[in-house]
Amino acid sequence: MHFRLLRKLTGLALVLLVAGTASLFAMSPKRMYQQGEKAEASGDLDGAFTAYAAASRAQPNEIQYQQAMVRLRFIAAEAHVHVGEHQLESGHTTDALREFLHALDIDPGSAVARQDLQKAQDLVKDKDAQTKVPLTVAKGKERPAAPPQLELKPQEQLTMQMVEQSTALYQAIGKVAGINVMIDPDYHPTRVALDVKGVTVLEALHILDELSNSFWKPVTRNTIFVAANTPLKRRSLQVEAMQIFYLSNVAQQSDLNDVQTALRNILTGAKIYAVPSQNAIVLKGTADEILLAKTMIRALDRTRPEVLVDVYVLQVKRDKERKLGISPPTSLSVSSSSSSTLNDISKTSSYSYSMGNAAADLLLSDSTTRTLQNPRIRALDGQKATLKIGQRIPTATGTYTSGTTSGSTTSFQYIDVGVNVELTPTIHENRDVTLKLSLEISAKTGTVTISSVDEPIIAQQKVDQVIRLREGEVSILAGLVDKEMTGTVSGWPGLGEIPAAKYLFSTQDHEKMDNEIVFMLVPHIVRALESDPLDGQSIGTGSGDVIELQMGGTQAPK
Repeated sequence: MHFRLLRKLTGLALVLLVAGTASLFAMSPKRMYQQGEKAEASGDLDGAFTAYAAASRAQPNEIQYQQAMVRLRFIAAEAHVHVGEHQLESGHTTDALREFLHALDIDPGSAVARQDLQKAQDLVKDKDAQTKVPLTVAKGKERPAAPPQLELKPQEQLTMQMVEQSTALYQAIGKVAGINVMIDPDYHPTRVALDVKGVTVLEALHILDELSNSFWKPVTRNTIFVAANTPLKRRSLQVEAMQIFYLSNVAQQSDLNDVQTALRNILTGAKIYAVPSQNAIVLKGTADEILLAKTMIRALDRTRPEVLVDVYVLQVKRDKERKLGISPPTSLSVSSSSSSTLNDISKTSSYSYSMGNAAADLLLSDSTTRTLQNPRIRALDGQKATLKIGQRIPTATGTYTSGTTSGSTTSFQYIDVGVNVELTPTIHENRDVTLKLSLEISAKTGTVTISSVDEPIIAQQKVDQVIRLREGEVSILAGLVDKEMTGTVSGWPGLGEIPAAKYLFSTQDHEKMDNEIVFMLVPHIVRALESDPLDGQSIGTGSGDVIELQMGGTQAPK
């Protein structure tokens, strides 16, 4: 039956895809691409992908069309996969199959769509098998059953006032609850006064086994077995089970180790094994131990919160220069082209005279440079994120001279110059963010020669801080201001220093430079810390070394 259904769904998906592309054949490739942009802007991912694919087929050599089709293929297919998974969780298997098939029509290479399609098909097969064969056997394959659990019908609260042997009290509770009670032949009953009001059947059984120093375990869904509460009896009658827990939020080996360590410290009697390749934990223990492990894993295996940090680097540099005055000649040179001696030259007129040029300066310059960098860093809680924007500059680290040759070898390493950011966030439950931050702004300002090797001169501003911010709070990490004032006088001494006439015999040059750098951080929570209302509640685990949970529902695995 489900194979015919799959064929119908596949045919329907193909018909819809062909119908969507038929109207695009009459358009030009450019018009198809524009149609896809409009559809994508309106949220119609299927229509946008169909238009992009039609434009790419019409003009295969256009990279822009092909890039748009490839980019949207994954997004459109993923959208159908998410809808199908939601339908599958809601029990709408047919609708889920349709969505998974549509996703594969868009992106045939989607492994997630194929996995989900196979999962949906298996569910359909299981439903068909359950209507034809018993639950324990399906098409010749045996399935291991879960440990027996006691199933109790909803009922009123129990009130009992009896003084009897413990075995008689167990039988009386069994009749009220509609369950069978089997007594261990080695158990010696004691006389117990049971006086309870407004308790459930499970609470009454728990009170009775505490008063009579006994314990009970379910044998079937409506039968319990009562025995003496001794270590030997518990070990001989204890029923164990095995379960595999797959962790969904393990990002590294330490995450798996932390969960495994917590389980081993609490469940000392259970056997726990970690499978790192599958991000799984295999546990063998009692039903109560498995249930407690499931509760612990649900609380510990949570999605890590994430934060997006806006880093603003603002730099304002201003250079103001004023140059005013007249520069008179400051040099005089005499030269001769004759090869005669100085005595002969003095009797001739073969001299040439050269005097420096005079210049008048009237200059005012005012330049302002503004630099803004706004990198954004997204990081998981507790994981270091690094951002480097700039270039790498080589620098010599040492010179090695061989004893057998006259040459030498210089080794180099590269240093990062520009904007370098390293941060490790810690996201708190109240949505505050603690940032362990290292921010560095560096630039090459020149070179210096050391041992015949030109080394770069690096200017650096760096800050290392640990700060705590609210979501959206702006933090100014550092404001560095450099001020430099330079005055230069060029001209004749004496005359160039007279207050009234100095501008006629000298040039006055004044320059003022201001350089300011400001760092700002703004955190934004992308994924908050997940919290379960049950996480803060205490869980009763029994007395001694035996894990025995107190159940609040209608089923109690013992």
